[in-house]
Amino acid sequence: MTMAVVEPIRKPIKAHQYVHDSISYILSPENKHGEEKCFKATCLNCVNNGVELLSKDFFETRRAFGKVYDILAHHYVQSFSPNENITPELAHKIGVELAESVAPGFQVVVATHVDRDHIHNHVLINSVSMETGLKWKGNKTTLKKTLWKESDRLCKKYGLTTIDTKTGLRGIDQTTQKLAEKGKSWKVDLCKALDEAVKLCNTKKEFIEFMKIKGFDITRYTDRHITFQKSGEKKIRADTLAKQFGDVYKKEYLEKKMGFYRPPKKSETESQPKIKKPVPSFRTEFEKYEQNYFRKNPPPADTVWAKKVQEMIKRSEFPILLLLLMIVKMLLRKKRRAGLDRKYRTFHTKAKPQKQYRFKKQNIREALKRYETNPATGGNILYRDLVKAQGDNYRVRIALSAVPKLYAYPFFFSAKLYKDYALVTIKAKNKKLLQKALEVEDISVLEKHDNYYTAKSEYNDLKKRAEQFGVKVEFLVIQSDLLKKLDNEKGRFVAIPADNGKIKLAFLPQNKDFILHRLYPDRYKSKNDIFSVPRNSKVNTKLKADALLGGKQMRYRTLTREQVEQLAESVGEDRFAVFSRNAKGESMNGQYNVVFKEDDTEIIESALQNPKTTKRKI
Repeated sequence: MTMAVVEPIRKPIKAHQYVHDSISYILSPENKHGEEKCFKATCLNCVNNGVELLSKDFFETRRAFGKVYDILAHHYVQSFSPNENITPELAHKIGVELAESVAPGFQVVVATHVDRDHIHNHVLINSVSMETGLKWKGNKTTLKKTLWKESDRLCKKYGLTTIDTKTGLRGIDQTTQKLAEKGKSWKVDLCKALDEAVKLCNTKKEFIEFMKIKGFDITRYTDRHITFQKSGEKKIRADTLAKQFGDVYKKEYLEKKMGFYRPPKKSETESQPKIKKPVPSFRTEFEKYEQNYFRKNPPPADTVWAKKVQEMIKRSEFPILLLLLMIVKMLLRKKRRAGLDRKYRTFHTKAKPQKQYRFKKQNIREALKRYETNPATGGNILYRDLVKAQGDNYRVRIALSAVPKLYAYPFFFSAKLYKDYALVTIKAKNKKLLQKALEVEDISVLEKHDNYYTAKSEYNDLKKRAEQFGVKVEFLVIQSDLLKKLDNEKGRFVAIPADNGKIKLAFLPQNKDFILHRLYPDRYKSKNDIFSVPRNSKVNTKLKADALLGGKQMRYRTLTREQVEQLAESVGEDRFAVFSRNAKGESMNGQYNVVFKEDDTEIIESALQNPKTTKRKI
C-alpha cells in the first residue's frame, strides 16, 4: 500500500546560513550531476527574487517581530511513491495547497524535485508568521495532526492512495520502500516471518525458536513488549512495526492468533492512585538568614506599644526627633544577644562627637532643616546590605508615625527618615507583612509607591530590551537639575533616585553618546555613529502593532547614513526604525536597514527623492 509521506528533512534550522543554504538547495534547477532537479517553485507571501533577497526577506520578517534567535525555519519533504500515478504538475499543486492550508500567513517556499525515482516536494516554512508574529510549532503533534492529516486529505481529493489515520498506521519510509521493491528489506522479511509464525506456533517457546530459525532473535519479551533484532540491524519492537505495517503485528494480536495471550497484570503501584507530593517552595539564603534571625531575636516592639507611639508622634510638634528618641528607647530596652552578625545592626546614625566642655545653643527648628536633604537612618538592617541581598527590592513612602509599627513584625527593613516622611525599603517577598503592619486594605496603593520611587517597571523593560540586543544596561549619576535637559528624550533612559538628591540614569549603550551630548554639549560633541532617530524596540514595536491592526505589512529599505538623517528631518522620528546590522548580524559598512509601515511608503519615497537642503544638527 502506498501513500504520500511527509517528514522533516532535518532538525529545526537555528542558523541564518542554514536558511540561506536550504533555500539555495531547493531552488537550484540542477543537481550536482547536471540533471534536472527543480521542476517548479512557488513562493507564498514572498517574492522569488533570488536566494539572497529571499533569505533576507525571511530574516526581516523575523526581526520585525523581535524573533531572530532560536528556531529560524522548518524544512519538510512530501514524497510520493514511484508506483503512484502522479505527474510533476499535480505533485506541485498538492504541495502548494498543503502549504496554504497548514501555514496561512507564513512565508513558504514550495519546490517540486524530479531528480529521484520518486517525485517529492520541498516545503520550507519561515518560523515567524508575518501576520500575527507567532512562531510555527514544528513538533510531533503538528506533524501528525496537521501535516499528515492534510496531506492524506489532498491525496484522497486527487485520487491518490491513502491510509486511514484512525488506524494509527503511519506508513513505511522511503528507504524501506525502495529495499522492499528490490526484495532486500529486513522489516518486510520480519513481517513475513510473523505471518508464518501465527499459523505454525502454539506456545511462546515455539514462537521464540521459530523466529530464531528465521534469523530474528527476540532480545526482550515482557508482559507489554516484544523486541526483535536481526544480525547487523537495529532492534525494533512489535508495536513500532505495527505503526508501519498494521495492527496485525502488535504483541496482543500475535499472541491471540497463536493462542497463548494473557492480559498484563496491573502492578500494585499502578492500582493505587499516585499522591502528588507538595512542591517545596524555594528559599534564598537571605530568606533563611532572615527567618533564623527573628527566631532567635523576636521583634523588639509589639503592636500595642507601636500604636501608642504613633499617636504621640502625630500630636508632636517635632515628629522626627520624637521618633528617633522612641527608637533609641525601644532598642535600649531590648537586650541584645551575643553572637549576632555585626553587619546587621538594628540602628545606626552618623552623629559627630562634640568637643569636651563645649556647648553650643541651637535652635531646634534650624537643626531640623538638615533632615530635609540628609535623612536619619533607621530599621533593623543596613540599607546597602539589604539591597545587595538576594531578591527584588521594594520601596514605599510612609508617614513618620507609621515607622514604629514596622518594628513589631519579623522582617528586615531599612528606613530613611526625613523631616515629614520616611522612605522604607524591604524585600518584595515581605509585601504582605508590610501591608499588614501599615493596615492598608488595598495593596495597589503600595504598588504605586514602589513604581514611583524605584522606577521598577521602566527599569525592567529596559533590561528586557538590553537582553534582546545582547548588551548590558549602563548607568550614569548626575545632579537632579541636569535631568531637565532630557525632558523630551525620556524613552532613551530610566531615572532612578540616588543618594544626596542625585539621579542615577540607566540606559542602553547605543544611547550613551546621545545622552552625554545632551547633558554636556561642550565636552561631548556629536560622533559619526550618532543618529537623531530612536533605535530602540519601542519604535519598531509600535510600528509593527499599527501595521497589524490596519491589516498592512512592513516594508524595508537599505539607506546610507546621509539618507537616514534626511529622512529623520523630513518625515519625523516616529515613522521608521533603524538597524545597523544585516541578516547575518554583521556590520553593513556604513549602510542601515530602515523599517516602516506599508501605509508610509509614498511618504518615505517622496522624502528620499526630494531631500531637504539642510540636515538637523546633533
